[in-house]
Order: sequence, then C-alpha cells, then structure tokens
Amino acid sequence: MKKFKLIALTIALVMVLALPALAEQVDVYQDNQLVKSVVFRIGVAEYVVNGQTPGVKMDVSPFVQNDRTFVPVRFLGYALGLTEKNITWDDNTQTAKLEGKATLQMSIGKSQVVSNGEAKAIDVAPVLKSDRTFLPARYVAEGLGYQVEWDENSQTVVCWPAGEEKPDVSKAIDYLVEQNQDTQTTTDYTDINGYKVPTTTNLKIDPCEEIIYGVEISILIGIYGDRNKSEQDLSNILLSKFDSQTINDVIAYVRLKQTRNCELSLKKWVINERMIEVASLAGDTTINILVRKS
Repeated sequence: MKKFKLIALTIALVMVLALPALAEQVDVYQDNQLVKSVVFRIGVAEYVVNGQTPGVKMDVSPFVQNDRTFVPVRFLGYALGLTEKNITWDDNTQTAKLEGKATLQMSIGKSQVVSNGEAKAIDVAPVLKSDRTFLPARYVAEGLGYQVEWDENSQTVVCWPAGEEKPDVSKAIDYLVEQNQDTQTTTDYTDINGYKVPTTTNLKIDPCEEIIYGVEISILIGIYGDRNKSEQDLSNILLSKFDSQTINDVIAYVRLKQTRNCELSLKKWVINERMIEVASLAGDTTINILVRKS
C-alpha cells in the first residue's frame, strides 16, 4: 500500500512539475497553428479566419488582375498569422518583406518572389493601387506554408496549412457572399475605340478621331476631383491594352505631380505598337495622358 502511494505521489509530482512546460508547448503550438483557414472574396473588404464571423474588416477589397487575386500586403500578412513587426516596407526599393516560416520579399513591378534569399520567377508582379501595395495571394500564402485554392463560383480564395486536410469553410464563404450582396455596386463601362471606360469616371474622355486606338485623358487633381478614383479609372482603362507593370509605371509617374506648379515633362511608353504619353505643364490643374498607335 505504501509503495502504491509512493508511486501515485511521484506521478502527481511529475504532472505538477510538467504543467508549466505543457502550457508553454500549447502556447507555441497555438501560435504556429493559429490559422487553420483564411477566406478572402473578391470585392469584399473583409476576410474570415478559422470560420469566425463577423470577419476582419479591411479598408480595401481584393481584386483580380491578370487572372490572379491581389490582396493588400498587411491584411494578407495578418490573415496568415504574421504580426506588424513581421511585415515591413522599403519605400526606396518599393519592396515588401514578410517573415514567417520563410522570409519573402516582393517588389512592385518585379515578377518574382525572393524566398530566404533565393529568387523565383512568377507570372505576375505586385501592384500599387490607391497608394496601397497589393501582393498576389497565392504566391505569398504558398511561400508562408499554406495551400491555396480558388473557387470560381463564389469568387473566393481559401488558404489552409500545407499538408493538412482542407477545412470546411462553407459557412465563411456563405457569410462573405452575403456581405458582398449588401455592398456590391455594378460598374458600367462604355467602349471607346476598344478601351473600357467607366461611365461614372471623373476623367475627362476625349476620343480623338485621328487616333484610331486611343483616348486623351485629363486627371483632375487636388480639390478639383477624387484623385484616387481617377487613378483607379485610368488603371482600368489601360488594362484593356497594356500589362500591369506598364500601368504601374504610368501611375507612378502621374503621382509625381502633387501641386499645380509641378511640371511633368513628356514621357513615353511603347508597348505592342501602342504608345502612352504623359505630360503636364506647370500651372495646369490636369495631367494629360494620350494613348495612340506608335
């Protein structure tokens, strides 16, 4: 009997001594496995982690460009379990850095991802949109150790830890679809010389007869108009004919004019026998973008 009590006491003592270590292991495990699923939906400024609704609000929405889903870098990092200190931005090189299971670096306009110092070519480049950096969700999620699946019907991107069975995210998808129905607006487009032009744009559109494949566009700046919307409309128009990297370069040059007295000297981009020209005189309140055959 005494021997039994001694054994029991020993086991109890071992369990008590092990509790702090066990708790610490659970905490570490939770940190590493915190994100079991993430669901984004195109056009919805909210995402759902681990099926918990309501979701996490964003100030911008994911979008599709060149058949890839783009998500703002910080929200994408947060969704995948990173903290603010693990997500940095270098304004000089326009490079986003995310540190998780791997260290990823992606730069605006460069179709590559650098993982732990090793560069790998990808088919899209990060983009700047309304002064926000958007990264291709698939390459970032996969680089940080997640599997990614795109659902065309629901327009959702689902991420979950690599090597694990895909979790049931149907409720999260239903929730985001419902949110989108409450907030979605339809944008109407007018075709001008083969370019899709939003009918509600703040841009001044002047279809010149002598220019077969182009439109002349002036962007109202400062108090004269919504510059962010104008830049977005310009991007949508140029997407009809030009690649994302060229569009990013054009938008970046347009943004150099911050005041009326600033002058933008004539700059040209020639892509696939088409030319984009950007210029603005000091004193002008507009930036002129001309698109035509080269």
